[in-house]
Amino acid sequence: MELDQKIAELESRIDRLVRTQIGFQTEINALRSELSRLRSTEFAINEDLRAEAPAQPAAHATPASPPQTHRPRPPVRPVAAEPPGFGSTYYSTAKQDTQKEHAAAGIFSKYSESAKADLEKFIGENLISKIGILVLIIGVGIGVKYSIDNNLISPLARVILAYLFAFGLVALAVRLKPKYLNFSAALLSGGMAILYFVTYFAYSAYSLIGQGAAFGLMALFTVMTVAAALFFNRQVIAHIGLVGAYAVPFLLSSETGNYLFLFTYMAIINAGILAVSIQRYWPPLFYTASGFTWLIFFFWFVSRYSSAEHFTLGLAFLAAFFLVFFATRFVQTVVHHEHDKVEPTIGAAATAVVFYGFCFSISQQVVLTGQIWTLFAYLAVLTCALLAVSLRFVGKYLVYISFVSVWLIFSGWFLARYEQSSHAFPAAVFAAVFFSIFYGAMLYYRLITGKIDLVENAGLVLTNSFLFYGFGYSILNGSETSSNLLGAYTAGHSALHLGVAYIVGRLKPAADDVVQVLTILVLTFASIAIPVQFDGNQVTMIWSVEAALLFWFGRHRGVRLFELYSYPVMLLATVNMFLDWARAYFERTEFASEFNLQPIANGNFITALVYIASFAVIFAISRDSEEIPDPVPSLTRYFGYLISGLAVFVLYNAFRIEIGNYFHLQLVAANEAEGGLTSSIREILFSKNAMWQLNYSLLFLAAMAAVNLRKVRSRALGSVNVAAGLFFLLLAATAGMVVLYDLRVAYTTGSIGYSAVAIRYVTYLCSALLLAAIYSYRGGETTTHRIPAARGDQVFEAAAYGFTFIAASCELVNLMAQFGIPDAAKLGLSIFWGIYALALIVIGIRWNRKHLRIAAIVLLAVTLVKLFFYDVADLDTIPRTILFVTLGLTLLLISFLYNKYKNAIFGFAEESEEES
Repeated sequence: MELDQKIAELESRIDRLVRTQIGFQTEINALRSELSRLRSTEFAINEDLRAEAPAQPAAHATPASPPQTHRPRPPVRPVAAEPPGFGSTYYSTAKQDTQKEHAAAGIFSKYSESAKADLEKFIGENLISKIGILVLIIGVGIGVKYSIDNNLISPLARVILAYLFAFGLVALAVRLKPKYLNFSAALLSGGMAILYFVTYFAYSAYSLIGQGAAFGLMALFTVMTVAAALFFNRQVIAHIGLVGAYAVPFLLSSETGNYLFLFTYMAIINAGILAVSIQRYWPPLFYTASGFTWLIFFFWFVSRYSSAEHFTLGLAFLAAFFLVFFATRFVQTVVHHEHDKVEPTIGAAATAVVFYGFCFSISQQVVLTGQIWTLFAYLAVLTCALLAVSLRFVGKYLVYISFVSVWLIFSGWFLARYEQSSHAFPAAVFAAVFFSIFYGAMLYYRLITGKIDLVENAGLVLTNSFLFYGFGYSILNGSETSSNLLGAYTAGHSALHLGVAYIVGRLKPAADDVVQVLTILVLTFASIAIPVQFDGNQVTMIWSVEAALLFWFGRHRGVRLFELYSYPVMLLATVNMFLDWARAYFERTEFASEFNLQPIANGNFITALVYIASFAVIFAISRDSEEIPDPVPSLTRYFGYLISGLAVFVLYNAFRIEIGNYFHLQLVAANEAEGGLTSSIREILFSKNAMWQLNYSLLFLAAMAAVNLRKVRSRALGSVNVAAGLFFLLLAATAGMVVLYDLRVAYTTGSIGYSAVAIRYVTYLCSALLLAAIYSYRGGETTTHRIPAARGDQVFEAAAYGFTFIAASCELVNLMAQFGIPDAAKLGLSIFWGIYALALIVIGIRWNRKHLRIAAIVLLAVTLVKLFFYDVADLDTIPRTILFVTLGLTLLLISFLYNKYKNAIFGFAEESEEES
């Protein structure tokens, strides 16, 4: 295949040179033609000049004769000649056009002939031979079938003849190889395919040979096919042998479940692939073998694997397959170094991912303690081997793959199978082993080889240390006796990193970055050694303060590493903050007093305030030191947004949670009361809780807008403020009105007092304040860069008039229900909607708001539909009359306004269109 490709490339190059030569020849002919034309023109001009010159004096004329005065020569007019095109332009004369056509025809003819020759070569040398060998096999099959159907020859004779025919094809292929390589390769491929099928039929259909003999013959044919592939230098032959080799166990299977024999056979085949990879760089052969092997192993694992029976077998051959395929990629990288190393690296990485994936699946089924020791020791040994060769020969990608995979396998087992009573010791041992492997590898790669830079080393070392600490913390915290050692365990981590930092500083003084990373770990574990003895709130506070200190030290002292490390500490503090909230919510039960937090006076609220203060300090330092280059350019633009956004959200959520804590205590008090906690009281308290949280959200956004407009002047905060305000106004106009309706129903039935109904007026007030805040943003410098002023007016008016319409409609129904006026949803709403539409029309005409007029017309249409299909159904005559008369008068008034002010309306519209 490679030889055919090289021949095709050479032929293509010859065709390009021929086309280039033709172009040069055409250009030379054009230049010669132009040169001849110029010479002929010059000759004609000289002849004309000679004809016009006076006759020379006779030979006998005396010298004293006066000289003859010659007429001046006429100026020679230059002949316009187009410059030569050198293959890009051609002359416009008829002769040159003809030459161009002939040249183009010659090139096209040459190209067509070349293409035809290539096609003919492909068909004659490749396609016909393959079709011929396929037809030959089919013909042999037909002949054999005919002989079988008519009992012309015995089964033994059939098999012998087939073997002879196949070996004859192989021999003929070897004989023709020197002169007819492609044809002989096709013959050999067909002969080997016949040998495989004949052996299968001799075993399966006729029982002429036993399973062992058939297996041996097919293995021999596989070896012959691979040897022939090397001999012929044709990868397709090796693929045929490979497909046949992997098909052998299934063709000769007797369903005995002898998986040891199957995997041993596959390992031998894969070892042969490794041997081939030393001689030839054939990546497709590796992918074919790898695909077959992992596919067979996968189907066996999902359908037959049992942890009790196949644990050792699975691990052994998983390691065998992984090592062979990884070695194959390694050999191709080292031996065939002239090829691109990216492709072997990808193959090695994919092999490692598959290996670790199977290890993860096996770990999920491990139960026995002995299997746990075996699995993790096995994983540690192979990971060490992988790390030993990865950076030197393959690349750092395998370091990341092994790091993530090992800890993921350990985490998956820990979450699914870990039991404190029986697994604490092996879990602690192997957590320490994996930590040590990667800790030592990262230090070696950074200090000795230098193939991992500062950021990579810091990220891996820090992540590795925190993972080990987290698993150790969980193991110790799972026992009452060992939980008292958590502080000492944390201090031990600090001491470990301090000792390593001291050794590194003494042995390699130039490794300041490594010492700084370890110093960060020393400070971290030393700072949390005491808080870990308490609840999680203290840890969040410590991390928040530590993040602020590290950021300040890194930014003002110019130590980049400390600033970099402050980012993951910020992340840890944030995650732990949310975990504290989630833990408090899920652990809280309705009547368990130990989980009922007092509003404001609880650890979560204090922790939130410390978190907010720390992040406010970080934000202030970031803004005050804008002239200092940010060490991480990708965070320059969004870092301030992220920090301030987190602080604002935590501030909002901290007080919102306290509202929930208050009403939760009301539930507890109601349960302890004489009547107990009924379902109606529960629903009322839930409704009150929801409305007060909504009112708080509206008020918080209004206050945030006031602070931003007066102090901060942040455009990003303004955009977020407006978007959040519109969302909560929509929430108040939909879900909020439903909750207020439930509270009003409870009041009218006598379940609660008027204070529950009065919540609605607080909601209206908070909504009005928020609408005023959004109005203040309209057209201001904090939003005009994102939303045009005209569009901002439309958004505000849609929010204001829309919310007013919904709130007023609900309030009308509420008041009519409280005063006992019937037909609120029919008579009252329809009249109000008509009046509101009239008001929108008046405002739209007065202030030239076309969208308000259109909204009014839509509202009128909805009102009319409601009138005819809903209102008139059950109304009495008098209310029906009042309704129709009122809406009719409203419509007439609206029509009158349109007619009276039509010039103003449409004049404004035209003027607005012209201005736009």
